This record gives sequence, structure tokens and C-alpha cells, in this order.
Amino acid sequence: MAVDVKHRRVLIMNSIDALEPLRRRRSRLENLADHAKALERRRSELQRAIADYKAFQPEVEKDKIANLEVTATDLSRQIADQEVNTANLDHRLQGVNAAKVSPLVVWVYFTAAQKQIRSEASLLAGKLSSAKQKLSTKKEALSKARADINAARKRTLDHAHFDLNESEQRLLSLGTEIERLKAARATDNAELVRIETKIRPHTQELDRLKSELATLSADIARADRFEQELSSAPNSYERAMIHEKCEEKFGTGSPKQVINARRRKIRSLENNIPKLERRVRDELQKLERTIGHLLIDGNNVCYEGQSFIGLRAISALLRELGDRHKTTVVFDGSIRAMLKTDTQGVERALGASVNTHVAPSKTAADEYLLKLADQDNSAYILSNDRFAEYGDYNVVKSDRVFRFLIADGKLMANDIDISVNV
Repeated sequence: MAVDVKHRRVLIMNSIDALEPLRRRRSRLENLADHAKALERRRSELQRAIADYKAFQPEVEKDKIANLEVTATDLSRQIADQEVNTANLDHRLQGVNAAKVSPLVVWVYFTAAQKQIRSEASLLAGKLSSAKQKLSTKKEALSKARADINAARKRTLDHAHFDLNESEQRLLSLGTEIERLKAARATDNAELVRIETKIRPHTQELDRLKSELATLSADIARADRFEQELSSAPNSYERAMIHEKCEEKFGTGSPKQVINARRRKIRSLENNIPKLERRVRDELQKLERTIGHLLIDGNNVCYEGQSFIGLRAISALLRELGDRHKTTVVFDGSIRAMLKTDTQGVERALGASVNTHVAPSKTAADEYLLKLADQDNSAYILSNDRFAEYGDYNVVKSDRVFRFLIADGKLMANDIDISVNV
């Protein structure tokens, strides 16, 4: 049982690795979206700053500061007066309180004089509380006035230092950058959808096989419990009941048969899942490939087996490719005699949308292809030539040569996802 669980974990881990390129693409999309949102927030802030700058009136703000300073000065004077008044009230209250006696001194506490003292103390306490409240209110008002003065001065200073021209230029560049990010995200999203659509049949089958693997492992675990119950059953009746339960669950009363059958299926899955994972990885590698320039070995594509078919296959291939890649077709000099035309005739036959070159010899054509491809790491060659004698070229060393097959009236190039009638 432990072996089955271990295999299942290994297979699931491999599946995760196989889909890593898709996760990288999704992560890039999320990063682009986050970056665009951050720039949108910055643009909004800048738009508000520009609007505030244009709406700001320095003279009005100057008058506001002057009025606030007058208010602050007046409040400061009032606070000083109020503090003196509060201190006087507090001093008087302390004196009155000192003249009060304890309620325990009953023969004095209830005298008219003590009643008068307590009444005066209560009155003074109320006045002191009111004075303290007014003092607190005026201090809060003064604090607010001073904060308003500081804020107004800062607005005035910020306005003086604000560069409207630079801010408007930055706003324009932010708009351009946001649009570029949106376009990049739309392109990346379309590419992700294309890739996911292409490999979906494989990933769905992979999910199905993994689900089947989990089910088989669960069946083995249940059958193993039946087997353990049989081993510990005290009598034939109990064993018969266990066999009956096993048959209800699996269609056979023998747990060992269930375990053996499920293990055979698991071994089959252990063979099939890695193959499917390799297929997914290969498909992703193909779909992830960026082809900036496709160079076609023209003479190669003019033959179906040993039969010369002219430009039929190349023309069909070019139509299918459309403007997917920058495309160049390179022929060797023999093509002119084969087609009974000159170089201009070959170029006219393929059309102005493709670069067409006719080299003076077969060797020159091969080297021309290889040198063009070596100039650009996103350049690939479509040819069935192995270029064995040109192993020093990067395009050969990095395996940037695609193979193709022309058979039964079809040109098939799996690496560029082409299958077209010729």
C-alpha cells in the first residue's frame, strides 16, 4: 500500500512540473495587472494634484493664513485670561474646602456656618469645572487654528514648488505606459488561452488518469482492510459476511483478486502518465517557443519523397503561415533550371510578402541559411538537412532546425503546428 501511495505522489509531482510554464505565464499576467493598477493609482493621484494646482488661489490662501493667525492670537489671549480665572477659582475652592469639617463632627457639621461653606464649595466646584471645560475648548480651537495655519502654509509652499509642465508630461507618459501594459497583458492572455486550448485535451486526460490512480489506490486500501478482517475473523460465518461485503463493493468476494487487478491497472497508469506528461511538456515547449524569423530551405520543400513537386508545398506553407512570422525562403542555384525560370520568376511565384533568395550553389544556400539564423536567437530553419558538417553554428548546436514531412499530398511540420494540403 505504501508503494502505491509513493508512486501516486511521484506522479502528481511530475504533473505539477509539467505545467510549470503555464503557471509562469499566469504569474506574469497577474504581475502585469498589479503593475497596471499601481500606475492607474499613480495617474489618479497626479490628476488630482494637477487639478488642485490649477484650482489653488495663492492670494485667497494668504488671506486665510492672516485670518487664522488673528484667530490664534485672540485665542492665545483668551486662554491666558481663562487660565488665570481657573487658577483663582481653584485657589478659592481649596480655601473653602479647608474650612469644611468632617460629617463625624456632628455638633458642628450641621451648623448654619458649615452649611454655608458646603454650599459655597459646591458653587465654586461648578464654576471651576465650567472654567476648565472652556479652557480645554479654547486650547483645542487654538491647536486646530495652528494646524490649519501649518496646512495652509504647506499648501502654499507645495504650490510654489509644483512643476506643472513636468507633471503633465509625467501624466502623459503614465497613460502611454498603462496602455502598453494593457496591450502586453492582452497579448499574453491571448497567448495563454491559445496554449491552454492546445494542450487542454492532454491535461484533461492527465487529470482523468490521476483521478483513476487515486480511485485504484483507494480500492486497494479498502480491499486490504477486507483481507485483514478475513485474517482476524473468528469463524467461517464472519468470513462469509466479509466475502459478501467485498463482492457487493467490487463484484468479487476475493480481496486478493481486487488488489492484484488494481495493481495491474496502476502499473499500466505508471507507464502511461509519464508518457502523457512528456507529451504535455513537449507541447508546451513547442507552444512556448518564440519564432522571430523562419528560414525555409526552399529546395528541400520542393520534393515529395524523390518526386519534384515545384513550389506547390512552399506556396501552401506560406499561405498557412500568413504573417505569423518573418519568413525567408532560400534556394540553391539549381532551382532556376528545375522551374525553367530565372531568379525574378521564382520571386514573383512566391509573392512580395516573403523574402526570397537564390544562392549560387547548394553549399552557399546552406551557409546562407545558417549565417542568417546565427544572427538572431529567435531565428529557426525549416529543413530536413542535418547540417552535420556545420556543427559549429549556434543554430545547429541549439537545435533550432525544424523537420517536416511531405506525404500523401500533405506538408506536416509539427514544430510549427502546420499540416496543410499541397
